[in-house]
Amino acid sequence: MLPRPVILIHDLGGSPQDWDRWGLVAHLVRQGGLDPRLIRRFEYGYVRHGTVPRYDAQGDLIQIARRLSDDSAAPGGEACQVDALAAESRALGGPGKVSIVAVGAGGIIARYYLSRRTADALGTRYNGNVDKVILVGTPNRGARLGSVAGDFRKMWWARVFPPSRSKAALNEICRGFETLRERVLAEMPGESCPPISPRALGLLQISEKSFLLRYLNRAECTPKDVRFWCLAGQITVQFLVPTRSARVSVEMHFGDLLTMLPSATTIPGTRPVPIVFRNGYCVDRTRPTGADDPLDWFGGDLPPFAHTRLMQQPEVQRTIRDILTQD
Repeated sequence: MLPRPVILIHDLGGSPQDWDRWGLVAHLVRQGGLDPRLIRRFEYGYVRHGTVPRYDAQGDLIQIARRLSDDSAAPGGEACQVDALAAESRALGGPGKVSIVAVGAGGIIARYYLSRRTADALGTRYNGNVDKVILVGTPNRGARLGSVAGDFRKMWWARVFPPSRSKAALNEICRGFETLRERVLAEMPGESCPPISPRALGLLQISEKSFLLRYLNRAECTPKDVRFWCLAGQITVQFLVPTRSARVSVEMHFGDLLTMLPSATTIPGTRPVPIVFRNGYCVDRTRPTGADDPLDWFGGDLPPFAHTRLMQQPEVQRTIRDILTQD
């Protein structure tokens, strides 16, 4: 068995059991030969909801990141601490630096932890014990949570072809994208987890105007000696759009339906290795009806490389395995 210390950080609204549901842990052990004793499923921790403790899957990402720090006093946090896992790896003959695999907002948790070379008010401090970070669909520059119509109307065809029929097609595409994004958000919670609240602090912290992302995207917040890989979905739809006298073919890119590709593949202060998984579709919008389900664009279901489906795909799991097992 390969003694490779790995911490797995799930997405906003999820749970540590997601990694088993996706089959990644079993894949890393069976196909990658990793030592299961050194694979840790990060827990966000618990908060009190009345008298009942509730898993804090939508809470403050800064406070949750504390659990990665050696200074964390959170109950049960020892299993999530980077420095403790690095020491355990050395005791088992493995490397003294940990790899992190993080999905979505989990990547923001990891990046905040790595930014703290001096302790913050909660005691979160990074002590240099991370080597590799694999981010999957992480919105490094923010997730698109508001209306997209303004951006899409800047496209060349929306300016050149202004008749009402073309505008109707554009509006339908915008509404369709926003509907698909809501379906992705609805699919993010793990088993037995509540729906993500639009007012959840964790969700606000991954939005494009987040103060947390403004802080993290200063170049000095990214350690120079940590290697980053950014795995991302890119869903492209070729729309046939009506004009005055004909129709034009318009290619539109939707990222993974939550995180656009530039946001998922760039980190200020370092040059991550981008690895993009692509789905392509063609949709005829020359007869917009306003009544169809945007899932019909993809044959009735979310695409394989949509945000909530990425981790289930064999090629994504193989890529993570190969990165973790290489020197």
